[in-house]
Amino acid sequence: MNIQSTLQSMSTEEKVGQMFMLAFAGSQLDEARVLMEEHIVGGAYISDENVPTAAAALRLCNRLQSFAQNTRLGIPLLLGADQEGTWSVMTAESAMGPGNMALGASADPQRAYDMYRVIAEETSAVGLNVVLGPAADCNSNPRNSIIGMRSFGEDPHLVAAMTAAAARGLQDNGSVATLKHFPGHGDTTMDSHRGLPTVTRSRDELMRIDLNPFAAGIEAGAKIVMTSHIVFTALDPLRPATLSSAILGDLLRGELGFDGMIVSDSMNMHSMRRNYEPADAAIQAFNAGVDLMMLAEEHYDHDAERYLENQRSLIRAVIEAVEDGRIAAERVNDAVGRVLRLKTEAGFSTSPLSEAAGAVGGVAQRALELDAARRALAILRDRRGLVPIDPSAKLTLVNTTARSAYEVLTQTRGIGPNQALAAFDVFAEALAEGCESVNALAAEDFSVDAVPAGGAVIAVTENYTLPGMDFDQSRQAAIVRALQERAGERLLVVALRDPYELADFPEIGTYVCSFSFRPCAAKAAADLLLGRIGARGRSPVSVPGTEIQA
Repeated sequence: MNIQSTLQSMSTEEKVGQMFMLAFAGSQLDEARVLMEEHIVGGAYISDENVPTAAAALRLCNRLQSFAQNTRLGIPLLLGADQEGTWSVMTAESAMGPGNMALGASADPQRAYDMYRVIAEETSAVGLNVVLGPAADCNSNPRNSIIGMRSFGEDPHLVAAMTAAAARGLQDNGSVATLKHFPGHGDTTMDSHRGLPTVTRSRDELMRIDLNPFAAGIEAGAKIVMTSHIVFTALDPLRPATLSSAILGDLLRGELGFDGMIVSDSMNMHSMRRNYEPADAAIQAFNAGVDLMMLAEEHYDHDAERYLENQRSLIRAVIEAVEDGRIAAERVNDAVGRVLRLKTEAGFSTSPLSEAAGAVGGVAQRALELDAARRALAILRDRRGLVPIDPSAKLTLVNTTARSAYEVLTQTRGIGPNQALAAFDVFAEALAEGCESVNALAAEDFSVDAVPAGGAVIAVTENYTLPGMDFDQSRQAAIVRALQERAGERLLVVALRDPYELADFPEIGTYVCSFSFRPCAAKAAADLLLGRIGARGRSPVSVPGTEIQA
């Protein structure tokens, strides 16, 4: 594609369409067809709701690209997904790995490269040409409700090395990397899906901590940077990053020298929708430097009856802003030029892909993700030498999570972990296969009287990073404390999650952490307890009030 000649031949409507990355519910392809054939939208956000399996992903991507092919210019679509390990698509089948915090626990950039290579191979095989990852955020705030295990850790040097390796792993293997959430979502407590967070770090702190991984990812060649809906008082006290020319222009383009494409985080998030009118926010974002605007279908804000009209209204509002000069023609040409350049340089195509048997979740991919999960495992405490356990002895296994808590994992409209199988269930099955006697207790049936007076007691805790909602951990701490009183030194906690809860358990003598809730991490944790492997990981985050330091 000759970008300049294509730009010159495009109408305002076609240019504005290329500046949008829209989404649609489930398999409602007629809505997608209208947006892509009639409004020439530049791309689509694809969720697990759209593509629960590899076969569904291949069918969908081929169909969407056929819509683009039917337009006057036949410009290929950008099809992006949150395949970042902790959040995922094709979740039932893909080998997305244990997630970033687990990779950070290995402190090995090669593991990040290899895992993101697999992610690139699996997504590109089905037509998903952009990965909306890795998260380059330094999770320096233990109360961060939305980043957490999506981050490689808190230390900026570790996160920088892992981010650069992940970006190379994607782009060396047929995909496009997206650094997010610029200039950093790691020091927030508010989830930007729910409201508008504010970060009050000094400019020097931001440069030293939060911006370090983005600089490394840009140097590694990442082609896309995603904005955050966060106010950084030291950079722009009035506007969130997505709407700030000081942050996107002066800082990202100027000081960091990023010359690729800037995509917004979803403009449907409550950080935007509760504070700005959609059209006003869109106009401000494009003027600030956003090249491609994402409108993911957030689970809490979907109006099926008005969906299509809402999207059309927003596109029309931006067209009118271009026509009356509120968005300069030069800014439009710059944005669309960057979108077209990315598509051209990355080799995007509307040609249908053929079925690639074994390309997703194959034996080699599964082996690699299990290896990554094993390398992450850390024994953060073992004061009485309980690890490994005696598989011939009687064990009591306690699930500290109420069964009802897992329901939310598949109720986020495909955005998030999308894990139908609880990590506890995977761990319990793997442990039982290697032990002679395991008595399992559910949280609903738990009582201290049900715990035998002898033998090891294993309590499993879990956490899942969810968009706009929390995983219910209300039973976990109480059960662990009750077990501590009952079992004392016989208690071993297995954390299929981040380690921040350890601050609440100063008396717990044995604590094993996987830094992940994925099935591969649960299997790896069972292998560790059974003595099949050793613990090689170290916590990539500090736990305040404890001896655990990143």
